[in-house]
Amino acid sequence: MNSQPSQRYAPWLWLLLGLFVMRVLAQPLALLVDTPLLPRFESWHSGVLPYPVLVLTQLIIVPWLARTSRAFASGAVVPNVRIGKAAIVLGSVYFVAMAARLLLGATVLADQRWFASPLPTVFHLALAAFLLLYGHFHWRYSSDRSTSLQEWS
Repeated sequence: MNSQPSQRYAPWLWLLLGLFVMRVLAQPLALLVDTPLLPRFESWHSGVLPYPVLVLTQLIIVPWLARTSRAFASGAVVPNVRIGKAAIVLGSVYFVAMAARLLLGATVLADQRWFASPLPTVFHLALAAFLLLYGHFHWRYSSDRSTSLQEWS
C-alpha cells in the first residue's frame, strides 16, 4: 500500500505520460513504417506548428512529466494550494477547449484541419488530464485547503 497520498496519483500520471510518449514516438515511426495499424504521419498533428517546433516542444514536455511523475511516485511532492488552483483552472480550460475541438471537428467544422484532427486532440486531452490530476493533488492535500475553500466560494 502506498504510504504518501501522492503515490496514489503516480500510476495515473505515469499512464498519461506513457500515452503522450507513445504519441511522440508514433509520429516519426509513421514516416518509416507503412502499416494500417499506425495512422499516417500527417494524422498525428494539426499542422499549426512546424514538425521541428512540435518535436522541440514535446522534448520539453516529456521530461517535465517524467520528473513530476517520479516525484509523485516517491512521495516527494509537497502540496501547495496555489499550484493546485492554477493547475485545476488551466487544466479545466485546456480540457474543455480540447473536448469542444473534438466535438466541433466531428460535426460542424469537419472541413477545418485543426478541428478535424482527432488524434492530436485526444493526446491534448491526456495532457489536460495530467494537469487536472496534478492540480487536484495539490489542492486536496494542501494544509491551506480550508482557507482555499472560502476563496473558491
